[in-house]
Amino acid sequence: MNVTTVLIAGLATASLGLFVLAWSLVVSWRARQAWWPRVAGPGRGVTVIKPLCGVDDDLEQNLDSFFRLEHEPLQLVFGAADPADPALEIVRRLARRHPHRDVAIVVGANHDAPNPKVGLQERLVPHARHDILLLSDANVRIRSDEVGRVLPAFDDPRAGLVYQAVVGIGEETLPAAIENLHYNDLAGVLAIGATLLTGQHAVNGKGEWVRGETLADVGGIAAVRDSAADDSALARLVGLAGWRVVLSPEPVRIVHRTWSWRGLWQRHVRHAMLRTRIAPAAYPLELLLNPLPWALLLLATPWAMLAPAVMLSRIVLEATAMRVLRGGWPAAVYTLSIPLKDAIYLAGWFAPLVIRHVHWRGRRYRLVKHARMVPVPAAAATVRSAA
Repeated sequence: MNVTTVLIAGLATASLGLFVLAWSLVVSWRARQAWWPRVAGPGRGVTVIKPLCGVDDDLEQNLDSFFRLEHEPLQLVFGAADPADPALEIVRRLARRHPHRDVAIVVGANHDAPNPKVGLQERLVPHARHDILLLSDANVRIRSDEVGRVLPAFDDPRAGLVYQAVVGIGEETLPAAIENLHYNDLAGVLAIGATLLTGQHAVNGKGEWVRGETLADVGGIAAVRDSAADDSALARLVGLAGWRVVLSPEPVRIVHRTWSWRGLWQRHVRHAMLRTRIAPAAYPLELLLNPLPWALLLLATPWAMLAPAVMLSRIVLEATAMRVLRGGWPAAVYTLSIPLKDAIYLAGWFAPLVIRHVHWRGRRYRLVKHARMVPVPAAAATVRSAA
């Protein structure tokens, strides 16, 4: 048995072993809900900051879930850069349907902010009337009792930012299922495992809760206006300011129903580029966490019979992790697409080696250290770009 064969077999085993470790940590993390307090402190108000841009999958149902939250006092602050954005009419319709809700609708954005979402948040945050702010995206579907499940983390006066792991739900097409598998894998299982194992927080802004005092302490939301990974950048600033960053035991749910293959690829490439700028030293480790290339290499060795076992184990573990995080099994056809998801990951991993610019909401950017966004004039952008 030559050294190369042993090395390939070892890498395949290590890849699967790391995922087993992360999976076991997820099970442990979810078990916390058995004793985690479910009732928020009396009178602790929450303001939801919800930037909008167009109509996403199930937007009205997603927004309606916030109107139905079982918490008081609660304020909902919605906004869009364009006064003609159709999402605003959906908000107005929901506000009429729930007249008891404290709702603010803001039109306009700070267009000089490199990150257009943060430019919109800069206009929304000044309308907040409560100390705890929930920074939430349009595709989030919240549970009616979720505020009470998350807020107890702020009972610690040192907790400045609380974030949730991400779970994708609602898939009706294969690209949407792969996108949900991606979130459940990278922003769910592996993010939880990394946090519990190493103490390094992988913050995703789908469910990011921050004290108003903490936000002011780090310079306000404008402090991350030039970051493409504003969620991660905000958490970094909070930690540097001496506040605690806390992982909640309650995951946040995002809805992806009918994605296209083009949209799926563009998202993977853009996020791969972000990860190379946020944690360049850790980025090569992603290859080790993907068992597909090692399973394929095993096929060319005397241990070829191990390759199907590696991938089957991966499918079973990942499907089980989805069951733990989502509360239900994925459809069989989507479960069997996990190797396809890993193949897309593998191809997307190499994209930052040849792509230098990204497009986002009609603008072109170059990404530098910590995923800071540098606008690129159209005439200067002569290399390939990722939309």
